[in-house]
Amino acid sequence: MKKIVYLFGILALLASCSNEESYPNSTEPILLKKQVITNSEGKLVINYQYEANKIVSVIDDSGELNLFYTYTGDQIAQIDFKTLNGTVQQVNTFIYNDDGKLASFLKIQSEIVNGSVIKTGYREVYTYTANDEISVQSYRGDAVSQVLDAGTFVIKFTDGNVSEIVGVNASNHKYVFDNKKNFSKNILGMDKIAFADGESNGVYNNEISDIIAGAKASSHSYVYNSEGYPISSTDNENGESYSSEYFY
Repeated sequence: MKKIVYLFGILALLASCSNEESYPNSTEPILLKKQVITNSEGKLVINYQYEANKIVSVIDDSGELNLFYTYTGDQIAQIDFKTLNGTVQQVNTFIYNDDGKLASFLKIQSEIVNGSVIKTGYREVYTYTANDEISVQSYRGDAVSQVLDAGTFVIKFTDGNVSEIVGVNASNHKYVFDNKKNFSKNILGMDKIAFADGESNGVYNNEISDIIAGAKASSHSYVYNSEGYPISSTDNENGESYSSEYFY
């Protein structure tokens, strides 16, 4: 899911332009309702919908990003990525073990190859170790079967956030987080899937940087409100600079 958008790594709290410290109900969870991204090409508005503290959808005003979430009980079971006309481009499926931990992740994507649409599959299987690390075996294939070895890696955590991903035949990541609040921790089930798909989505704190194979791939600096949530950020992802504003 990433970065959902790391969308799930950058967050905020702006109740209104004139009163950013006002909240509709202090007993309700703080949840991001809208994100406005500005870059050299203009503005993009991303809207988030919820039922209580369950996320329902993430949709941008260009129609390019349409994510729809399905829960089984308190667990996120599936995310459907759809085009503006409703065509499903990608499906992420999450399977949990009896302890409620993520046991496996499956991503099915539609791709156009030589003018034909084909479906590819990518699967991760997780083993939880005694030192609170997660060992991951990944596989590739099609929509029906994923048996080709796609690499192994280990996920390490600091204060609940993914701090490092070290792999064989996989990208190595080192993440740095701030000590402020991330709204994603208020979304039911989001912490269970924050490490799926080979990258980290910040849940408890906000990502400051992601270093891949020794090179800084992304960086973020934030302005926070008195509640400790970001209200704006200056961002760079893979050499592309942009800014973000966040509204609850």
